[in-house]
Amino acid sequence: MRIAPLLFAAALAASLPAHAVDAYLGAGITQAPDEDEVRVGPGAVLKEDNDAFSRFFGGVWINENFAVEAAYHDFGRSHLEAGADLGYDAEADGWSLGLVYEYGDAAWAPYTKVGWFSADIDGEITTIAGPERFSDSEDGLMLEAGVRWTPNDTFSLRGGYEWFDFGDGGDGGLTIAAQVSF
Repeated sequence: MRIAPLLFAAALAASLPAHAVDAYLGAGITQAPDEDEVRVGPGAVLKEDNDAFSRFFGGVWINENFAVEAAYHDFGRSHLEAGADLGYDAEADGWSLGLVYEYGDAAWAPYTKVGWFSADIDGEITTIAGPERFSDSEDGLMLEAGVRWTPNDTFSLRGGYEWFDFGDGGDGGLTIAAQVSF
């Protein structure tokens, strides 16, 4: 797994004077992509089962509206079983680094995040020849848009939509996260 985005964010945070750091940490969960069910013939159905995504993130505010945010994403498990001789079981995790823009400084503030992600995918494919391990990686654009509710100076809730440009067209879902500022 590539850790360059995390190292970049740490270097950026370390370069700021201690009194200028306005940072935050958080955790959230993203709705899993739809479970796909495809009828392939009489009595034969391919069913894909997906777990929800989880993430842990931290960021540093550059000014009132812009922040640099790094995140670890557990993209969960995706499973497809279409019989004894066909299917796959894969897990993925990765890092992202993005620029967050928050529109205003009210208790309810819309925000947008644009960044880059890197993911590692490991699993097993089942074929007529038997199971075969595989490992792959993906890099691409990631986007998040939503609203942040801040009832006080230290706690916020974020809700929105998060999307990752995986090679086959992308994946994303509704997301909710808790954030603590310090």
